[in-house]
Amino acid sequence: MDVGETIETTLATLRNTTGTDNSSVEFLFIKLPPIYYWNAVVVYTAIGCLETFVSLIALLHMPRPFSNFQYLLLNLAFADFIDVTLFLIAFSISHWMHVNFDELSIDEKRRSFCVITTMTTTAIAMIQSVSLGTFALVINQFIAITYPLRYNSIVTKGRLLVALVLKWALIAILVIPALLLGGIYCETSVYTPALSALNGLLLVVPSLIVSAVMFIIYAVIYRKVRTTLKNPVAASQNVTFQQEAKLVVTTGILMGTVLVLWFPSMIGSIYNIYQVIAAPQTITNDSTSIDIGFFIQLIFFTNFIVDPLIYGIRLEVVRAGYDRLLRKIKSKLSWCSNPVDSNAMPTNPTSDTAFDSVSSVRTLSFKA
Repeated sequence: MDVGETIETTLATLRNTTGTDNSSVEFLFIKLPPIYYWNAVVVYTAIGCLETFVSLIALLHMPRPFSNFQYLLLNLAFADFIDVTLFLIAFSISHWMHVNFDELSIDEKRRSFCVITTMTTTAIAMIQSVSLGTFALVINQFIAITYPLRYNSIVTKGRLLVALVLKWALIAILVIPALLLGGIYCETSVYTPALSALNGLLLVVPSLIVSAVMFIIYAVIYRKVRTTLKNPVAASQNVTFQQEAKLVVTTGILMGTVLVLWFPSMIGSIYNIYQVIAAPQTITNDSTSIDIGFFIQLIFFTNFIVDPLIYGIRLEVVRAGYDRLLRKIKSKLSWCSNPVDSNAMPTNPTSDTAFDSVSSVRTLSFKA
């Protein structure tokens, strides 16, 4: 019996035992997307994973002491890395399944799709760690611009730590329903349109709420910055305000990429939810739907690639982190090629401590 006959036999068994039919029961492996889809998403997420990892290491090499903005930037980079890694693992398994589809048994397909579905739903829930990370940057700049004299007393290191802990606790709460959805599929081996709609809700509802609040707060910040900049004398005399205004622009670009690059996915999820609730007869799995979903996903994953480029190019303190990281790499490579003393690494007066002492004076210097 070939794979197609086995699937039909399994579906017939499900129809007899559960009373469902093909319109409400969908096996994910009935029709896999074409190979170019999996090639593209694996390469795309692999680039994002590598880029976010290097960016995270560079951020850890930024000059000390870290400002609150730098801690929040690290939080965003960590969220990007974790989420794109989950997607990369899920897509890599899917690619492997596509290549070896004919050789796999039904049980192997079920187990593989169990892992894929669980990791994908978890990654979708974890997406909110990225949106909340961007939201935290917006809130930080709101306080810095609105209450400049009280900023240090409002945003203390302790309060910042509590806020980050609460943020990741909220993410953990959002991941629970994602794990439950994955568990339902693993238990039944059935992926219904209703489960797909619930998966979409994990992306749409929190994203819309966070995006709306974030946009409103940023609009307030931007209006205040523009009002102050209309008085060039006052603005030029306030160096701290100029620095914070430049960070506001960078934060706005990061926020804009989230809103623009996530928008097609949210529209697609909303349409999917509408289909399940109001028009289930319109649900299809044709090549056109697959192609549209493919391009929407590529747009969505572009966010992981763009974020490190934005703060890596715009912020001098981040470029200083890359510079220090490269100095360390070059120093170690030089030592490996010309080892003077096998028991001691050479000291480089232009790196580490010396570099920190020079860079500390420009920790808050940013490029607009």
